[in-house]
Amino acid sequence: MLEDAGYEVVCASSGLAASALLAKEDVDLLILDVLMPGMSGDALADLLGRSRPDLPVLLMTGDSGESFVPGTTYPVLRKPFSEQQLVEAVRGLLPEG
Repeated sequence: MLEDAGYEVVCASSGLAASALLAKEDVDLLILDVLMPGMSGDALADLLGRSRPDLPVLLMTGDSGESFVPGTTYPVLRKPFSEQQLVEAVRGLLPEG
């Protein structure tokens, strides 16, 4: 969806893989699923928030129980979402340019 909207996308299969990828890649935004193998998206966001506080993070979740949402400071996109909702959320987090 994001590539169709003109964004360059890199993917990781787990929180730990994402952390390793970020050590090598410079990214403008993280989109993290809350439930990822190895490390949850919100835990990874919190960890990176200490070393890269300027890096925007968008969390996504299908958790209808809202177990973590009230305590997070990151924007949350709830599944299922449309392409338009995703693109609008990304545009809202990235500086214009």
